[in-house]
Amino acid sequence: MYFVGIDLAWSGKNRSGIAIIDGNGKNGSLIVANTVLTDEEILDFVSKNVKDEPALIAIDAPLIVPNKKGRRLAEQLVGDLFRRYDAGAHPSNRERLGAWSNGKIRGEEITKSLQKLGFMHDPYVKKHETSRKLFEVYPHPSMVVLFNLNKILRYKAKPNRDNAFRVKEFERYNNYLKALNKASPALKIEKKFLNNDLKKLRLSELKSYEDTIDAVFCAYIAYYYWANPQNCSVLGNMKAGYIMTPVFESMRGTQKALTAK
Repeated sequence: MYFVGIDLAWSGKNRSGIAIIDGNGKNGSLIVANTVLTDEEILDFVSKNVKDEPALIAIDAPLIVPNKKGRRLAEQLVGDLFRRYDAGAHPSNRERLGAWSNGKIRGEEITKSLQKLGFMHDPYVKKHETSRKLFEVYPHPSMVVLFNLNKILRYKAKPNRDNAFRVKEFERYNNYLKALNKASPALKIEKKFLNNDLKKLRLSELKSYEDTIDAVFCAYIAYYYWANPQNCSVLGNMKAGYIMTPVFESMRGTQKALTAK
């Protein structure tokens, strides 16, 4: 079974990370990870590496955006559960996202294209099912749960975060990814996929590395979900928009009540 992670840029002018895990339920291996530019390159990457095999695709980008302005139900629910960890989501709406891609929502467009390759847009996954599905994820809350963090990792470029600070956060990120070799399910990541000399990277190279390892983590979210669906929740729905994420055990009853609002 294959598990694909796509860190999708809002604009086709920016590169997107993509990674693929081959897993059997207990142990998985990262087999490829890179960045690509266009939707066509994404589809070609998936077609060549997955072919017609069963696979789950986890995409870090809004895939259902019915609202012209404001935020989706998904962002509200993620904020309600994960704001204390600084893992709330930015608001998604058609006006904001469309400004990056000629009025279209890139996540919706790539979903349509992947559906033509035989992937069903369906965030509800049963344990070890054999299928070809895609769904939306958001790495920050997933990291909080899977890495058991008190606060998010702050590796992304933001005001008042200099390069030295970001490199230290990337090093923490690398260590958490390496530790997945003892997780359930376990993930083996070869050294060539994790840069251990980040201080030498230029800003553009650091951004490329960020996109790549975020895609690796998205692929692991899909793998973890497939192996442990009871530990995950779909926050929102297929009409208003959703985000699938692992949740802490203490959240499971709470998120059901929030979703019912």
